Amino acid sequence: MLLRPKDYITIEDKLFFAVVSDIQEDERALTFLRYVKDGKDMRKLNTEQAQQYIRDAYPELVFHSQSADIDLHGIPLKSIKQVYKPEDTVTSLLKISSPDKKQQDAIKLINLMIDAGIDRNNIGITGSLMLNSHNIESDIDMVIYGRENFFKTRDLIKQYIKTGELSNLDKPDWENAWQRRDCDLDLDEYIKHEKRKLNKCVCGDTRIDFTMIPVTGESVMESGPFKKLGRKTITATVIDDTFAFDFPARFYTDHDSIEEIVIYTATYIGQAEKDEKIEARGYVEEDPEGNRRLVVGTSREATGEYIRIIE
Repeated sequence: MLLRPKDYITIEDKLFFAVVSDIQEDERALTFLRYVKDGKDMRKLNTEQAQQYIRDAYPELVFHSQSADIDLHGIPLKSIKQVYKPEDTVTSLLKISSPDKKQQDAIKLINLMIDAGIDRNNIGITGSLMLNSHNIESDIDMVIYGRENFFKTRDLIKQYIKTGELSNLDKPDWENAWQRRDCDLDLDEYIKHEKRKLNKCVCGDTRIDFTMIPVTGESVMESGPFKKLGRKTITATVIDDTFAFDFPARFYTDHDSIEEIVIYTATYIGQAEKDEKIEARGYVEEDPEGNRRLVVGTSREATGEYIRIIE
């Protein structure tokens, strides 16, 4: 079954899981629970809540991924009731005759991207808007497929902010994003890193987050399976930032024993640029050949893990 990160799947029309990898193990999709449907209401869960819910109610879904050496929610492919594709959400939104305010902001953003030359098939929307569980406070999580399309989108964000079609986040918006991410950096340091990434903006009254998903031929081939060796803090200079906004993102460094940093949390994607010196804290992993890498983002909140630029 073809599944990509940022797709969602459901079982029993009650549990909604975000796909976190295009790798499938033991005929299972590698996912993480994000929403639970209670009657007509959809409840969003943080990492700890999701882990506890699955352990208590669906322990058979706790799955230790051999490729990543981490517990995820492994969904048997035969149990999947429905797959939600971000690109299908875009198609559906453009057909709505009476969109609500949140949907109007999403449609405006989609049309801005299309008018600027981004193919509609390379645009997706995931998260609450895809699952129709959004409310007035919801962000829009936009997915751009393909590295070239994503970097073009960053340029467009900058242009549209100048023309007033889009706007920058204000201080309360940044603080809200910082609190939701439970970031290990303080607020001012978080904002300083985030502002230059050009992957966030405001459309209408809605905060927008942009994520890039590589297309066929763009993904880095993994050398795993990996084994975790423990937490470590390193200091290094970035020598290659080609994959800085991928999912997962990667930086290659001049560190003497850990040449690769892999990022699985959106908080630290795009965090540094080539030739910048960074401090990074995460989990050291080792492949069968003895190659080591540092993983930042072993949970969505990445508590105790970070990347920061050293001036």
